[in-house]
Amino acid sequence: MSGHVDKIAVLGREFTIQTEYIAGEPAKIRTLVYDGGRLVSSREIAMNPGADSPAAIDAAVMEQHGRITDTLVRRASELRTAKTPAGSRPSPPPPPASPPPAASRRALRPIVKAGSPLATAIAVRQTIGPFALAFARPAPTTAGEYERLLESVDGAIDAIRAAPTYRAIRLDEQLTLIALKSQLETWQLADRDLAMAVEIWPGVEAFAHHLLKINHRGDLVTFDHQLLTWTMSELGRGEVTGEMIEALAGLGGRDAALDAFLRAPSDFAPYDLLEILLRLLDQTLA
Repeated sequence: MSGHVDKIAVLGREFTIQTEYIAGEPAKIRTLVYDGGRLVSSREIAMNPGADSPAAIDAAVMEQHGRITDTLVRRASELRTAKTPAGSRPSPPPPPASPPPAASRRALRPIVKAGSPLATAIAVRQTIGPFALAFARPAPTTAGEYERLLESVDGAIDAIRAAPTYRAIRLDEQLTLIALKSQLETWQLADRDLAMAVEIWPGVEAFAHHLLKINHRGDLVTFDHQLLTWTMSELGRGEVTGEMIEALAGLGGRDAALDAFLRAPSDFAPYDLLEILLRLLDQTLA
């Protein structure tokens, strides 16, 4: 098994980045990121067919490892610099004679044009994402849990259908929402019958998993990666700013922990936000 390990320090914590080749059908390359001994992120990609020689495996492992590690190391360096008191920092080197390579330039915040398909996709995700995150889960185990969750589903459907972006949601998804609403109304008229609730839940769960697929849209993946990269660059200055919070609203509906941050930013330390960003950045790496 071919593999590679690196360690980086971020805000006083040590992350271990481990990439390894996993034999099988299909063969894979897996990268794991640990905070101390706790797994905080993982990513797997399939090996290219025919790339089964030791040299090809080692090259693929190193490429995957480097792609992820370089991004994290770059952000870690910015974060360490921001936390060093200005008086104790070494004198900056003289400016380079030529522009620095693109990889070392400060990340730019992505611009979303109003009324563009990307802007619409972001707004739709903000509308349907909370439903997907809340209900893409196994069935409840008690009658009380069924009743509580189905009442929450009913309220979430009402919120989506009342949202300004409702008409931008795909027609088949609108029809599914209407059908689920009808089932819930029948369940309520039947005194919240448990057997009926059990029949309704698989449709709720399947629809929630379906809605999560919006995060796989190519334009959203690109936008999310650029925004996460920019936010980590800004976080390297050592504090969470209002501009960062406003920008991260564009990721609303993608991740439950990030949504919790957006609801109450003051409850989160910079390191807490960093942990969320690292995990989401890993998900958007090509």
